[in-house]
Amino acid sequence: MIVDSMDIAEYSTGTIRTSDGLSLFYRQWNPRDGAAANVFLVHGLGEHSGRYVHVGSFFAEAGFRTVAFDLRGHGRSDGKPVFVRHYQELASDVACVVNHFSGNPAFLFGHSLGGQLVLWTVQHFQLKLQGLISSAPWLALAHTPARWQVTLARMLNRRIPGFRFPTGINSAKLSHDQAHLDSLVDLDLTHSFITVRMYLEVVNAAEQILSTPVINIPVLITSGDEDEVTSREAAENFSLRLQAPSKAFRVYHGFLHELHNETDRTRVLADYVEWMRSITQTGSLGREADPIQN
Repeated sequence: MIVDSMDIAEYSTGTIRTSDGLSLFYRQWNPRDGAAANVFLVHGLGEHSGRYVHVGSFFAEAGFRTVAFDLRGHGRSDGKPVFVRHYQELASDVACVVNHFSGNPAFLFGHSLGGQLVLWTVQHFQLKLQGLISSAPWLALAHTPARWQVTLARMLNRRIPGFRFPTGINSAKLSHDQAHLDSLVDLDLTHSFITVRMYLEVVNAAEQILSTPVINIPVLITSGDEDEVTSREAAENFSLRLQAPSKAFRVYHGFLHELHNETDRTRVLADYVEWMRSITQTGSLGREADPIQN
């Protein structure tokens, strides 16, 4: 059962200043009995940390100090909405937060764009981490945009990089539990568009990740087999090629894009906790895990 964050953890909010002067908003859950490790939550495109309050509560109840923050241009953080000049700015945000809360063994958890971002960040930044979980990572979209749309985006990027176009993603593509989605925090802070610069930077980052399938820490990648947003096949193929101390790929049958918001989300979050505990106890899974079907 997922309980209220105030019942089982010391909940707080705050801000962190980035190297280029922006303020990043974060939420933090400290287990009352001490933390086994830190978990840093990285949200997806157009969303924010408020959509992960129940995840932070769950991890804290399991003994993990959890920090969820808003990427620049998202939620309550500074920055032009859903826009970056360079992809590295996003990875720098992740590194900034991880380094700010250093001290315990640490894990990265990212979903969708965040699932891509945690992969790219550990490939390019030296961070003290024990492992990462990448949920429904944006390594490819479930439905590839038409070639003319990509060509138009590249043309606009040269003159109007902040030009916005709708993502076309609605709640019916995210979870079967609409009541739960409606109960999430700060729904008015989400964005349903992407800028052309952000889109092209993200696509380029995905290509970089796929071209270099090497990560030096344990990795868990998960996906729903009914995901209509990001490609399960791309995630699975990357996992098969990935070189890592240990790795696992898990498919959740009947699940849409947001595994942690699905009807049976407790099972997904429990799997994440079990995986992180196995890493903290052994330092690695000790083998290259075969794909696990759930």
